Amino acid sequence: MTRRVIDLSQPLSTASQLHHFFPTVQILRHKLHSDAVGNEKSFDAEIIIMSNHAATHVDALSHFDPRPGAPKIAEMPLDTFCGTAICIDVREHPGGYEVTVADTERALAASGQELREGDILLFCTDHWNRTQGTPAFLDGFSGIAGEVVHWMADRKVKIFGVETISPDLVYQSGAYPNHRACAERGLTHFENLNNLKDVVNRRFDFYGFPLRLEPAAGSPIRAVGIVEE
Repeated sequence: MTRRVIDLSQPLSTASQLHHFFPTVQILRHKLHSDAVGNEKSFDAEIIIMSNHAATHVDALSHFDPRPGAPKIAEMPLDTFCGTAICIDVREHPGGYEVTVADTERALAASGQELREGDILLFCTDHWNRTQGTPAFLDGFSGIAGEVVHWMADRKVKIFGVETISPDLVYQSGAYPNHRACAERGLTHFENLNNLKDVVNRRFDFYGFPLRLEPAAGSPIRAVGIVEE
């Protein structure tokens, strides 16, 4: 049996598409090898200016929970961001649709997998591969209903993840029912994952660690899945 590492991240670049209230990513020249004079040691280095919610990232509980004491990203246990994961297939649902509990249960049954306490649950839409670079990336995705957050929390799901800029239909409404439910239940999520089609209907190991930003309400991650074949 061999182990295969699968990149589950979207590219992070100046072309990354973000919700309108986040600034665009800037990757600026700092030093180039051609800057060196004579025998001086040369370096390549960049200055990166970006939102901590650009491309593939994870929300701290404090991002959507306004209560004092809601933890920042560096205050959350590292165990939150890794573990055994199941990925279910919700690609059938069109943009503007909110995946319900019944939809989730059907997709879970179709996966042939059993959801266990402490699992990470990921929702495959293949959104980046289907829409990146088009307006539909920002306004053509399906969401996850707030009731699904309560369903996951009741089953002790540790964290969940989507391949879209938000589990909420942010291009339709500013109500954010999914984020509100996350605040109520203390359950957070990964956004802008990618390539979940490569792990759909499987149980595998997932790693998506945030940077140790202090203080910060979220962090970019490099998400990976490790499968046994």
